Amino acid sequence: MSRARCWGISTAAVVALVAAACGSAAQSGHGPSTGTTAPSRLELAFAGREATASAQEGAPAIFPVRPTEYVLDATLPDLGARAPVRRMDAPEVEAADVQRFASALDVAGDPVRNATGWEVHDADATLSFIVSDGRVSVSYSPGVTNAVGGSPGSAGGATTGNAASDGSVTKGAPSEPAPVRPAPNGVSQPRAPVDVPGADAARTIARELLDRVGVLAGQKWSTDVSDSGGVAVACVVGAPCPTVPPEVSARTVTFSLVLDGTRVDGVDWSVTIGEHRRIESVNGEWATPAPRGNYPLRSTTDVFADLQHGKARFTGPQPMTALSDSRAGDAPATGAPSIEPSPTVPAVTVHVTGVSLGIARWDAYAEGHTIIDLVPTYRFHTRVEGRASSDIVVLALDPGVVTFTNPVAKSKPLPAQPAPSPVPASGGAESTPTS
Repeated sequence: MSRARCWGISTAAVVALVAAACGSAAQSGHGPSTGTTAPSRLELAFAGREATASAQEGAPAIFPVRPTEYVLDATLPDLGARAPVRRMDAPEVEAADVQRFASALDVAGDPVRNATGWEVHDADATLSFIVSDGRVSVSYSPGVTNAVGGSPGSAGGATTGNAASDGSVTKGAPSEPAPVRPAPNGVSQPRAPVDVPGADAARTIARELLDRVGVLAGQKWSTDVSDSGGVAVACVVGAPCPTVPPEVSARTVTFSLVLDGTRVDGVDWSVTIGEHRRIESVNGEWATPAPRGNYPLRSTTDVFADLQHGKARFTGPQPMTALSDSRAGDAPATGAPSIEPSPTVPAVTVHVTGVSLGIARWDAYAEGHTIIDLVPTYRFHTRVEGRASSDIVVLALDPGVVTFTNPVAKSKPLPAQPAPSPVPASGGAESTPTS
């Protein structure tokens, strides 16, 4: 009796262990990397950015477009069955946030709420926050809104913040301009730019600024530095014009978000630094990526087939198309141009040499609000006429989890405005209108 009872307990224990092991195996095979439940459906714009209603129909172009033929030069690899989608969460911008940016950029005015968001400006610069349903765009530039001579680099522009060696921004009186170089043979030459930082110093200044205002948010960012400048030479009639090397008047540092070791297309901050290490401009979209789920992908060969047949979903806007498809027998829209593609335009052959998985910003829609999603893409590497060309970037998601739509930003309610004061009477006399 005792032996039978012990055997029964042992059998139950074995069954329990087997069940637990099966449950553990099931969980490990369907964990976060593959998803235990179907992810929520995505609502994406027809194109990644600045989508147009005509783009969804694949209608013929209203102007001649150069035909393109895509040729595959290598076997396309399988890049996996699923990939993560993230959503960019924009903060609720308050006066304290605006003041933090203003202090970092040494803009002395007070934050003011306006119809589009927030603004701070003084005699030297303008800082603005455009708050549109689901996104926050930040920009800083010299000069006051609508002020004459306030454009960057103009002779009459206001002095902007000076970036010290520690990255801080200070203001002061404009520095004395550098002397104009002697003009050989009567040739007028512009003065040389003064104290424009090198590429490494510009990176340091820009990163310290963006860290101070908190927009990098502990994420990984790649940086690129581009130069602005050039020369304009006026020569005396009959005199030979010398070759003058271009000079750098400013450097722009572009920060691109990096996720999973991949640079995200369309999520950037830029800081331009000019003479005397002054901050000339800042631009970016303030948001932080948050996980949304793992979504199924189409095969690379299927997406390439869509590319060949003109059905691929590109991350950016494509050439404008007509509002109807004459190939399907639709009558052209009233007033729409009816320009047929020219048969004389030569076709271009694009050779696809490989593909990699990418990530791109994509306009999206959720519960009546416009948002920004970061979606997986395929980056097709190409060669044209034997030379490497830009990657072709298209959506990689399985269409079964996507609804394509046209998100339209909802305007925020206008801030309350004080009632206008009545016009004081001037002694009770009324002026007689003149014709």
